[in-house]
Amino acid sequence: MRVSTADFYRQSIVSLQRQQSLALQTQNQLSSGSKLQTAADNPTGAAHGLSLDQTRVANQRYTENTKALGERLGLEENALSGVTETLNRVRERALQGNGGTLGDSDRASIAADLRQSLDSLLDYANAADGEGRYLFAGSNDASAPFSLSGGGTQFSGDDVIRQVQIGPNRAVQSSDGGADVFLRQTSGNGTFSVAATGANTGTATIATAKVFDAAAWDGGSYVLSFAGGNYSVQDGGGNVVASGAYTAGQSIRFKGADLTVTGAPADGDSFSIGPSQQQDLFQTVRDLITLFETPTAANPAARAKVQTGVLDKLGALETAQSKVIDVRARLGARLVAAEDAQNQLSSQLVKIDEALSGIRDIDYAEAASRLTQQLTGLQAAQQSFAKIQGLSLFNYLR
Repeated sequence: MRVSTADFYRQSIVSLQRQQSLALQTQNQLSSGSKLQTAADNPTGAAHGLSLDQTRVANQRYTENTKALGERLGLEENALSGVTETLNRVRERALQGNGGTLGDSDRASIAADLRQSLDSLLDYANAADGEGRYLFAGSNDASAPFSLSGGGTQFSGDDVIRQVQIGPNRAVQSSDGGADVFLRQTSGNGTFSVAATGANTGTATIATAKVFDAAAWDGGSYVLSFAGGNYSVQDGGGNVVASGAYTAGQSIRFKGADLTVTGAPADGDSFSIGPSQQQDLFQTVRDLITLFETPTAANPAARAKVQTGVLDKLGALETAQSKVIDVRARLGARLVAAEDAQNQLSSQLVKIDEALSGIRDIDYAEAASRLTQQLTGLQAAQQSFAKIQGLSLFNYLR
């Protein structure tokens, strides 16, 4: 087989160009730090890299969501912690003032302290997230959700709770509804509430009011009355459901309710017992303030009625505290979920970056060694071509 001079030149030039192209490609890789200059360099790797880029963008978005969620939940936890401390303070002061030994001025001081606690509760209920959004306002979070007036408590928020996406198939509640935390509380002990009749003239007061058998409580309304040294409990239809001789401090039980009455009731004195009603937390504290502002020093009967009223509000406070504890427990679970998601996303990001690096990042030592070999081969080929292309039969005959 004969190789023409033209074919020899063409093949040699093609070979030199290919070697130059490979050396140039390696130089570009070294200068950019990337193995993939174009998708043609590694079509499969380029496609995989694009897929990983999309996953990385989603990971960063979920990471930002998780970080914002953790910050918001942390602020809510701080607010609810403040609510818990304030309710403890209110309960402590109410117990202190309900002992029956304080004068009207001391009780007025307690009322003033309770007003400060009420302001604190309102501040916590209107806590914001640092970006002008209120934590307990639901979706209507551009303005403070709670306000107080002579007519009661106003709530301008709603029950819509936003969910924050922290993973492709995972979302977490970003807050708790203000109405659920602060408004949907109950009066009394959460099952029933008690109140002294305004016409009472004796010194009897209800010292404890609790449920001893929840299954037996029927949710009805009852009246506990006294006459001739005896007590009688009647239902709404006037039927007697319990009766007996009255002894101060004894337990009076009926329909699953357990009442302890102290003091000396006058004939005709009575107490109403009815199912607990919805009462917001702010109103409970306001009722306590009203009770402690009521003068009782010169009126033992008034003091007895106030003590019964304070007892009922103490029950409502205890129920509210339990509910806030439940809310904080659920909040804590969401904080743990956000933290776990953050850790998982961070770990996933490291693996994505490692995979992308394996696809795109160059091994400088290997590439430098390869470039040296390529340049050496190119130089040798160039020198060989220069020598061979100068040879001819005339040179041989000469």
